[in-house]
Amino acid sequence: MAENDSSRSPTVNRRAFLAAGAATTAALAGCTGSGEGDGTVTGSSASSSEVLRVSTWSGANTDVFKNVIKPRYEDRTGNTLEVVGNWSGIVPKVRQSPEDDPPFDVTVGGGRINYRGNQGDLWEPVRYDNLSNSGAIKDRLMGSQAAETAVPVAYGVHAYVYNEDATTWTPETWADMVSEEASNVTLASGFWLKNLMMAAVIDDSEPLAREVYDRDNADELFDILRDIPVSTFYEGAQDLWTTLEQGLANVGHYFFAYGLAKARSTETMNIGVTVPEQTTGYTDYYHVVRGSGKRETAEGFLDFLISPEMQTAYADEFGLGMANAETEYPDVTAENVPTANEELGNVAFRDFARVAKYSSDLNEEYRQLVQNN
Repeated sequence: MAENDSSRSPTVNRRAFLAAGAATTAALAGCTGSGEGDGTVTGSSASSSEVLRVSTWSGANTDVFKNVIKPRYEDRTGNTLEVVGNWSGIVPKVRQSPEDDPPFDVTVGGGRINYRGNQGDLWEPVRYDNLSNSGAIKDRLMGSQAAETAVPVAYGVHAYVYNEDATTWTPETWADMVSEEASNVTLASGFWLKNLMMAAVIDDSEPLAREVYDRDNADELFDILRDIPVSTFYEGAQDLWTTLEQGLANVGHYFFAYGLAKARSTETMNIGVTVPEQTTGYTDYYHVVRGSGKRETAEGFLDFLISPEMQTAYADEFGLGMANAETEYPDVTAENVPTANEELGNVAFRDFARVAKYSSDLNEEYRQLVQNN
């Protein structure tokens, strides 16, 4: 996101994405570097090569790791990087494994995965002194409890995604969801917290969606969700795009980065994406898994992952904000995602640890809302 918000174009579409994506390959080809703090990996060498098993999100994230991160890491260290894509079951897989033989050495996780893993002591606490690039991580990402046992690597923001050729209204803020013009909306049927946080932004009685962390506000937030003209709830990304393409809904709540990726790849629909000025978001944390015996090698990989070189390569390939303040971004990301630390004050990042004690109750209420739609 540009530092001057007044110059930011709030809406981008598939044609803009395709144009922006044309420069990606050339930009990635120039990513090289060496020396302290620029991606040099400690704790491993070609003379004592190791296999490092890393679990990340499936889909576009897996592609980035396999096509961008893996070859550079292996070339730099002589190690082998095994990349596994996962959307679910990360914590159970680690919990059910022998303590000295986990299925992964490093694993991704948002706040919920981080919290649940902490309950079983599944993560090694982060030793930031061993990460030469940790001083460049944005302060806003270090403020949560999750950062004690996981390294923030990237973050995403939520956005409107819509069929530009079908919608009769142009959403700009989350409050537009409950405006007179709003119609034909689709929301995710899964995790309740992200949609309740959107409702808190609409409510706007407290800054940065803090209403969601007080159990007494839940009824009012659910009432806001019920006021949204939801035509259907979608289950997963493919269902979202099918819903929009078939006209079952015209506007949806989704992730900017994944909406951008879809808009670049599809020819069947003209997808528009709008990131509201004040929005919600999530952080991709990476953990060192307990018991693997590769703690130093895993820390070296995380240091490599948050280096300016690799953060820039990651950002070029996928429309996320990155943890390292020295990251360079393609224009389409810089214009739509808050990238400077001070801009992150407009993003309400999910903090599952603060809602964990009443998560089951609100999850059940959200399931009832979806079923009664």
